[in-house]
Amino acid sequence: MKQSLATFKKILVLVLFTAFAGFAHADGSTGSPTSKVTEPAEATETAVTERTADSAAVDTTQKLSPFDHLGHNMLLSVFGWPLGFHMLGGALTYKFSMENNDLMVARFAARQDQLVYGIAFTPGMMMGTFFPILVPGYMYFISDNRALNNTGAVAVQATAVAFLYNNILKAISAREHPDAELNSGERSRDFKWGFFRRGVFYGWPSGHSMTNAAMAMSIASYNRDKPLVVAGCALYAGYIATSMVLGAKGEAHWFSDAVAGTLMGASIGWYIGSVFYKEKIGEKQTPPKVTIAPLFYSDTKGAVLSVRI
Repeated sequence: MKQSLATFKKILVLVLFTAFAGFAHADGSTGSPTSKVTEPAEATETAVTERTADSAAVDTTQKLSPFDHLGHNMLLSVFGWPLGFHMLGGALTYKFSMENNDLMVARFAARQDQLVYGIAFTPGMMMGTFFPILVPGYMYFISDNRALNNTGAVAVQATAVAFLYNNILKAISAREHPDAELNSGERSRDFKWGFFRRGVFYGWPSGHSMTNAAMAMSIASYNRDKPLVVAGCALYAGYIATSMVLGAKGEAHWFSDAVAGTLMGASIGWYIGSVFYKEKIGEKQTPPKVTIAPLFYSDTKGAVLSVRI
């Protein structure tokens, strides 16, 4: 059964690679050049008001697609400013495992009353499993609200990108999971670097933390003018990460798995949400001069390099 699930997950990763590569050239940017014109204050205020109205109209009339800006967002979610958060997640993982912080948190979770902790964190583990599919899916495919459809498109893309990158990292890191009876400092540092050394079920960072943080923070970024939405999304991402560390006797993930996954997923989600938010408010975006898109077809494997002159 475990081998079948692992095979299914490998196929899913390959399908995502193929889909992303096929739509990598669907990138586009909106926004028109503006010229500086000296205007009276009243005229300027009127222009700003009209621009805001136009932006709102864009958000409610033009339906976004999860494939918009996909090649650009896949590349810069890793090699743009989010790279700093990815590197921070790796550095903290090294620190927490070497100084046995992971071990102390895992042993703390194993000592707690499992009924109380089960009631507190099992819902988070279940939500972390299904919400990245159900929430964006409902918003984009089912809801009749255009603004919600657009938010769903952003969340679908951010979740898919985070899921893809997380499975790549898990496939090559192969980190051992905690075990309430066998936890030790050596176990928390047990990585088997390679490719599919332990499939994609064992590894670093936490997939639940990463995909849920990406989904939540993409929604927050796209709706950053709504403070309650931003706060709610941040709390949700924190609850999922905490559930993956303290739930199930602490055997789901090490503390650093959740920390790294949350940092990586949140940066991916915020970056992708920002791209769509700038489009929503009519801010001109400049596409990158160099774009790399992966190719993973049965007869062609490699990458496409695009250079904008």
